[in-house]
Amino acid sequence: MKDLLSSVSGAVSAQWRALAHHPDEEPAERGRFLDRPYASVQLLLLAVLGLLGFGVLMAVSTTIAASHDSASGATSQLWSQVVKEIEFVAVGVPLFWVAMRLPPRAFRMLAYPALALALVALFAVLIPGIGVGVYGARRWIDLGPMQLQPSEFAKVALLLWGGDLLARKQQLGTLRRARHLFLPLVPGFALVTALIMLEPDLGTTLCFMLILLGLLWMIGMPARYFVAVVGVVVGAVTLLAVTAPYRLERLTTFLHPFKDAQNSGFHTVEGLYALASGGLWGVGLGQGTSKYGWVPNANSDYVFAIIGEELGLIGCLTVLGLFGLFAYTGMRVARRNADPFVRLVAGAATVWLCGQAVINIGYVTGLLPVTGIPLPFISAGGTSLLASFFVLGMMVSFARHEAPAVTYARRAERLGRRSRMERWLRVPVPRVYAPPKRRARTPAANHPARAAQSARGAAATSRAAPTPRPARAAAAPAPRRAGPVTPLRATGTDGPRRAR
Repeated sequence: MKDLLSSVSGAVSAQWRALAHHPDEEPAERGRFLDRPYASVQLLLLAVLGLLGFGVLMAVSTTIAASHDSASGATSQLWSQVVKEIEFVAVGVPLFWVAMRLPPRAFRMLAYPALALALVALFAVLIPGIGVGVYGARRWIDLGPMQLQPSEFAKVALLLWGGDLLARKQQLGTLRRARHLFLPLVPGFALVTALIMLEPDLGTTLCFMLILLGLLWMIGMPARYFVAVVGVVVGAVTLLAVTAPYRLERLTTFLHPFKDAQNSGFHTVEGLYALASGGLWGVGLGQGTSKYGWVPNANSDYVFAIIGEELGLIGCLTVLGLFGLFAYTGMRVARRNADPFVRLVAGAATVWLCGQAVINIGYVTGLLPVTGIPLPFISAGGTSLLASFFVLGMMVSFARHEAPAVTYARRAERLGRRSRMERWLRVPVPRVYAPPKRRARTPAANHPARAAQSARGAAATSRAAPTPRPARAAAAPAPRRAGPVTPLRATGTDGPRRAR
C-alpha cells in the first residue's frame, strides 16, 4: 500500500512539475514557483478547474437522485441534468477562450454596451410573456434550448462598468473628494438592484452589494466612508428582509432552526443532518440519501451539504481550500498589474465570487440566514456557469498581462520559442500596459492664433469694463490662501500606488 501511494504521489508530483515548468524556460529561471511568469495563470486554472470538477461530480450524483424519483414514469429524464450541464459547458468553454484572448482594453470597451444590454434584459424579464415565472419569481427568459437569467449577466456588466468608471476618474485625477466615488456609481447600482428586487431576488441583490463594496475597497476609499457604506448596505438588506414575511421568517428562525424543524427551519436542519452524516470521509460519491427529497435544492443552493455527506469533511475542506486559492490568486493578479482598471475589476470579481461562496456555505452550515444563492463554479445553474466561465477567462487574461508574463511572452516570441499550447489556442502575445497621456496645458505663446484670440478678448473686456473706483481707505481683506487638498486615505490595495 505504501509503495502504491508513493508511486502515485511521485507521478502526481512529476505531472505538476511538468505543468509548472514552461518547456522553453531557461534553467536559471526555474526558481521559486510564485516568482515564475505564469504562476498566476496556473494557480487560477488549478483552483477553478478543481471547483468545476466538484460541480460535475455533484451534477452526476444529483442526476441519479432525480432519475430515482422519476423512475416510475419519465425515464427519458435519466441524465437530463448532466446533459443540461454539458450543454452549458459546451457554450462556456468557447466563451472562456474568447475572454482569455481579449486584452484589458477590450473589456473596457465592452462595459457600456454590456450595461445597456443588461438593463434591457432586466426590464424585459419583468414583462409577462417574456419572463418565465417560477415559485412566484420572474427571473428567466426562455430562449428555446435553454433559459437564461439576465441578472447573472448584469453582475458582469456592472462589474466592468464600475471598474471602467472609477479607473477613468482615477486617471483624470478627479477622485479628490469622497463624493466623487459615489456619483454616478451608487445610483447605477441602486437602479439595477431595484430591478432585481422587482423579480424579486434578494440573494442576487447581495451579490451586487459585494461587487460595489469590492470596487470601493479596491479604489482606496477612506475607512470612515467605507464603514458608513457597509452600514447602509446592512440596513438596506435588513429592511428588504423585514418587508417580506417569508424573508423575515428566515431571518428570525436561523438562530433557532430546531424550534420549527418541519417548517421554517426545515432547510437548515436537513442541511446540518446531511453534513453530520458524512463524517470525516463521507458515505461515498452517489451513496448519500439526503438528496432524495430531504435536502431541498440539493443540486443548486444546498450542494455543499451533499458534498459534506458524500465526500465528508475532507471534501468540504478541499472545496474551502480551492476557494482560498482562488481568493489569493485573484488578489495577487490585482496587485501585480499596473493598469488601474485591471486592479479594480480583478479585486472586485474576487470579492464577489468568494463572498458569494462564504454566504452560501454560511447558510448551509447554519451560520447565516438562508438567502438562496448558488455556490460559484459548483451549483447547477446554466447562466451562472456561463458568467463564471467569462469571469475566469477575463482573470486569466489579466494574469497574462502581468509585467513578468508580458516580458517573458514577448521574449519568447522574439526568439521563436512560444509553447505549443499557446500556438494551438492562438493566444496573442500580450502588450505592455501604457498609461494614457494626459493633456498638458500649452502656453498661449506657442500658439499665435490662440494668443491673438486672447488679446482680442482682453481688449474687448477692457473697453466694456467701467472706470475703476478709487480705492477705499480701508484695506481690502487678504485673499484666502488655498490650502493643500487632503488626500483620501486608502483602505484597499490600490491606495499606496494612488498616493504616490
